[in-house]
Amino acid sequence: MARFRFFLLGISLIPGSLLAATPAAAALLHDYSFDNASTDSVGGMNATLEGGATVSSGGLVLNGSSAYAQISGFAIPRSDFSITFDATIAAYSNGIVEMVSQGYSGGPGFYIGLAGGEFRLGDSLAGIPVATPSLNVSHAYELISDASGTQFFIDGTEVYSSSIAVTAPQTGTETRVGTQFGTYSEYFDGTISNLAIYSGQPTVPEPASASLLGAGLAGLALLRRRKAV
Repeated sequence: MARFRFFLLGISLIPGSLLAATPAAAALLHDYSFDNASTDSVGGMNATLEGGATVSSGGLVLNGSSAYAQISGFAIPRSDFSITFDATIAAYSNGIVEMVSQGYSGGPGFYIGLAGGEFRLGDSLAGIPVATPSLNVSHAYELISDASGTQFFIDGTEVYSSSIAVTAPQTGTETRVGTQFGTYSEYFDGTISNLAIYSGQPTVPEPASASLLGAGLAGLALLRRRKAV
């Protein structure tokens, strides 16, 4: 799937003069395909595989007890960023696990994780009322945070928003995939793939006036922002 959450179908039906100008696209800072390696194909912040983590068929395979990927730097900007990735949960208990993390507790620390059957989005928001999806099924995730607040998407649908922006400390533990920062043993059991980190938020092409588009709205579709696989 393409890493663009918004796309116009049948755009030839809509006159170009009716489309508002769009801002510049968010800058892709780091890209981890986990395609037989843990390299960053964009920013050069490669990851090392720790605790028995492996890569297979374009995915980072994690065992829920010791495995994670340690990125060689603070890949997530402190503020105004977006993160996209795919994940398959293989097993889950009522304990706390993290998919991505950075910083230190109280920093406020940054993480996207799970606890008690619900998601957690960093120390700033902690637990949010969004239930974990089905086991052994791949789902697409996206978190966007800027001055206006935070949005969280699963499979292209916004499932949570807040006026509070999450931040990612630039000290403490460098970015990890599959566990929490520091010495917390919060290991994810499953597979994570197509991890991408952006500065800024995704570009959204919008009509200048919805009332002017008329039937052209039939060609407007919302698709999840993801990388081709």
